[in-house]
Amino acid sequence: MIKFFFSFSQSLRVFFSLFYLVVVLILSFLPSKLMPEWDLFQGFDKLVHGCMYFGLTILASWTLHAEENRKRILYIVLFAISWGMLMEVSQLIMEEGRAFEWLDELSNTIGAVIGAALYFSICNQSV
Repeated sequence: MIKFFFSFSQSLRVFFSLFYLVVVLILSFLPSKLMPEWDLFQGFDKLVHGCMYFGLTILASWTLHAEENRKRILYIVLFAISWGMLMEVSQLIMEEGRAFEWLDELSNTIGAVIGAALYFSICNQSV
């Protein structure tokens, strides 16, 4: 199954990654009154942040063939962390019921790091 995903053309990889990046952008800029209230448990929002940046890191690693050049993963994780910070600062500026939260950025960072670790774990076992 993993080899199937590595067989995707580069253009499809780029499409999926850019599409995902746009989804993260839209979700980050959606006014809070339009966001669903899924407070299933305390900290659910932080879990969502971590999952979004976990996915972003995995897709970027897959698109940029990070398994071929391990230094790329550092740049990918730094990009994900920077993108998360940009989204948090933008929420502070836009004043649509969204706010900058350090814990959101920490969740983004943790998600990105776990995504990178899992990507390399999978690559080392199957490629």
